[in-house]
Amino acid sequence: MKLLIQATVAHGAEVRELRLRHPDGLHLPAWPAGAHLKLHLPQADGHTLERHYSLVGTPGVTQEYRIAVLKDTQSRGGSRHVHEALAAGQMLEIEGPFDSFPLQAGAGRTVLVAGGIGITPLHAMAHELNAQGRDFELHYLARSEDRLVLLDELRALPHARIHLHLGRTPPDLAGLLGSFQAGASLHACGPVPLLNALREQAAALGWPASAVHFESFGARVDAQDRPIRLHLAQSGLSLDVPVGVSLLDALIQADQFVAFDCKRGECGQCWTPVLDGEPVHRDVCLTPAQRAGGLCTCVGWARSAELTLDL
Repeated sequence: MKLLIQATVAHGAEVRELRLRHPDGLHLPAWPAGAHLKLHLPQADGHTLERHYSLVGTPGVTQEYRIAVLKDTQSRGGSRHVHEALAAGQMLEIEGPFDSFPLQAGAGRTVLVAGGIGITPLHAMAHELNAQGRDFELHYLARSEDRLVLLDELRALPHARIHLHLGRTPPDLAGLLGSFQAGASLHACGPVPLLNALREQAAALGWPASAVHFESFGARVDAQDRPIRLHLAQSGLSLDVPVGVSLLDALIQADQFVAFDCKRGECGQCWTPVLDGEPVHRDVCLTPAQRAGGLCTCVGWARSAELTLDL
């Protein structure tokens, strides 16, 4: 579907919002809170980048889609293209909306936690909860006040109880979460370290996994990463995987069958047993027992130069 970039809005120096409409002024497909669009971004070399961005605003049938994109200093082209190459009046190829991070609020306390640009899917959840007349907590973490994008819109929601956590020091997550009470739910979006810390603290406080819902973002590549020699025990195949290519993508390119879904380390479907080597875990879904025996190939890596999988 081709949509018109009706307008762009700057939220400080680092976040740019696109407002998209049908070129003929038609209504757009309805979308639920937590949904995202897939953007097709043509490049000068003829290739097309595909990037996923959460929808912000009020879910439902609409004449306008809104996405807010952080300019990532480690961008592989997506966010930089949105900030530098797109302008009002251009047409943009999109797919979706996709319901990737559904709101699953229970009958009790509802807690939303946003880390930085992770506010985008929670912005829509906040609007949905408010429309339902449900009180909720929103904890918004950012390095400084100028990074609190979309805050004025959130403050206008009468059912929102907003708590700001500024600075580089993590907040007291135990105090933020509290002990689990029946019907409570937690939805969080942010960088992987924050989500892993939330998951561990929630488990320690008695929150069941069914009440905890995450969407992650951020680089899954570390400056200390080195290429891996990947061995597949069952097939006898060995692959050289360079930094920047996921183990899952290397397996797919080699025509090896691996189940997968999210490709973000959130669902665990690509979990694969590790027979030898020292894996690095960058998922937000595996239990300690699962990590002891394998890794998510979509985001995992290795400290060792070689890694053997039971494939």
